[in-house]
Amino acid sequence: MIGRLLRSISGFSLTLLIFGCIWLGALIKVGNFPQIIMPSHSYEEVLENGLKNGQHIKGEIVYSLGSFASEESYTQYEDYRTASKTTGYYYMIPVGEGGMAAVFVRKDDLDAMDALTNETYEYLMGGDAPQTEIHFEGVAVKMDKELAGLEGAFREQLEYMGYTESDIQEMLSSYSDGECLVLTGPADMTTAYVMIAIAFIVLLLAIFLLVRNYRKEVAYDEMKASGMTKPEGMTKRDMSTTISQTTYYVNK
Repeated sequence: MIGRLLRSISGFSLTLLIFGCIWLGALIKVGNFPQIIMPSHSYEEVLENGLKNGQHIKGEIVYSLGSFASEESYTQYEDYRTASKTTGYYYMIPVGEGGMAAVFVRKDDLDAMDALTNETYEYLMGGDAPQTEIHFEGVAVKMDKELAGLEGAFREQLEYMGYTESDIQEMLSSYSDGECLVLTGPADMTTAYVMIAIAFIVLLLAIFLLVRNYRKEVAYDEMKASGMTKPEGMTKRDMSTTISQTTYYVNK
């Protein structure tokens, strides 16, 4: 069986299999897969029940308590690096009945998020409920493993807001799965879903080619065991294809 399997692996199918695995691994490393294809939860559910690590969240963010950190990117070369460029900001949002988490907001939504923050504080002071809503889709991930330095900034902001260390731990245990969580997702969900679909298509095509070639090897081995010999000039692949065909004749 092992020999047949090895003979059935062609260069093309092996390339597809490796490429598909690498692509899928990259999607997993980003932190949004496979959770992004799981059933989603709305932000209203998060406000009611709290947030859990790995949850797929889709809906409108309706409260914001302000920005506490930014994300910057740069390119590092051997002798120098480019200037840092701000790509987005992290905002504090309520989860559960008394918990806190963070959400990553890209620059395109910055003005709307600042407006939502002002409306939220006005609401807390007795004003009208916020009217601004920010659409979000992504996954809740742990800060400590995914984003270096973010957890420290998050905890510092909570302390600035009046939380003690014991308060923070109790809050996280009650509403955030015991972790400092941040909602983060791809800039374009359509692109993300297309990339996931391509990865699966490539893997399925590789598996299909492997199964097809394996069946041909089985047919060829069975033919050899029966004592049949291949016609002159016919390759093993041609023969395995030929013997898989059956013609039926009906006498009239």
